[in-house]
Amino acid sequence: MAEPAPARTIRLVRSPETDGIGVFCITIAGRAQFYALCELPCEIGGRGFAVHRLGMGTVYHVRINTPQDSSCECLGFLRWGRCKHVLGLRALINQGLL
Repeated sequence: MAEPAPARTIRLVRSPETDGIGVFCITIAGRAQFYALCELPCEIGGRGFAVHRLGMGTVYHVRINTPQDSSCECLGFLRWGRCKHVLGLRALINQGLL
């Protein structure tokens, strides 16, 4: 029997309203990871974001649209078709925070 997925939360630390740069935190099993975000134009539908994990060099481009039509460049999304970046940004959008 598979173990249940660890608890995961997301919170907006800094709103992008002032200058277009926001910060959010994803906590998984008590371990926090902070990300900077900047919304980008998305010509193919949905909302586009550049997401950068603070302290790391990788920038992911994330597109939030319908659950079946969202995407991310991270390895998790490329392997599983879902990831914490898409799920987290969708949650912040649904809460009206982005």
